[in-house]
Amino acid sequence: MSKRALLFDLDGTLLDSAPAFLEALDRYCDTIGKPVISEHRDHYASAGARMAMAAIHQIALDHPELEQHREVFLTLYLDTPPELNRWYPGMDSWLVQLTEAETPWGIVTNKPRPHTEAVLNHLLGTELPTCLVCQGDLPTMKPEPEMLFAAAEALGLAPEQCLYSGDHLRDVQAARAAGMAAVACTYGYLHDDDDPNDWQADALAHSPAELTLKATDWLSNRPL
Repeated sequence: MSKRALLFDLDGTLLDSAPAFLEALDRYCDTIGKPVISEHRDHYASAGARMAMAAIHQIALDHPELEQHREVFLTLYLDTPPELNRWYPGMDSWLVQLTEAETPWGIVTNKPRPHTEAVLNHLLGTELPTCLVCQGDLPTMKPEPEMLFAAAEALGLAPEQCLYSGDHLRDVQAARAAGMAAVACTYGYLHDDDDPNDWQADALAHSPAELTLKATDWLSNRPL
């Protein structure tokens, strides 16, 4: 059996980052004098800063001022205490087990690298993932597949030797475009309009424990 690796989205998959993201978002709204987002709040922790800025300012994603708003928000977000981020139950011990078993694993996230590293350094210390690919490392982001290709290359594996898990449609789209197996995590920050059954993932994980079981099966070459 060829070697296999596990790749993960971060927010809404391994990490409950909504408290940190939303604190920064509320501070941002207070700073600029805009009403805080009150509907589908957790969803924006996975949808990301661009979607949040578009919602707050009621502008399109291609609006020329969106990136400026995003940079202001990201500065506030970087100052948010990392202890507001929490592993989903069992994720931290499982990642340690993967490392001890010498199972290659990595994180591919649309979260900017400074923010990702600040959180991981707090939560993992020296037990960092085998590979880490963040927003800004490449010209494109998920759902484009280049970040996943880069992760597989960093692990020295072919994309088809990797399983990617995430809680957003773009995660599954990126995995399929890269030729990787995909698990859609339904316990993350889904919007009411999201239906993971339509995402064409290879499997659904309705809890962190179920993700652990499905990923372990896949590592053992059992079907998802």
